[in-house]
Amino acid sequence: EKLLSDKRNIEIKIEQIQAECKHSKQVIKQVADESSFTLRHVCESCGKILGWPSSKEIQNFLQK
Repeated sequence: EKLLSDKRNIEIKIEQIQAECKHSKQVIKQVADESSFTLRHVCESCGKILGWPSSKEIQNFLQK
């Protein structure tokens, strides 16, 4: 039970950090989905998922 309480507290702290972050630098990363991985825009500083990349951005990402 203590571990679950600690986990909830950590999740709350992460949400606070992400809410205060300016998200000034976004990168495209593979993010775990329910059953697979998807490409998403993610804040490099706080790790918050910000949105979906365009088809062109996906193609550029996959060519690297």
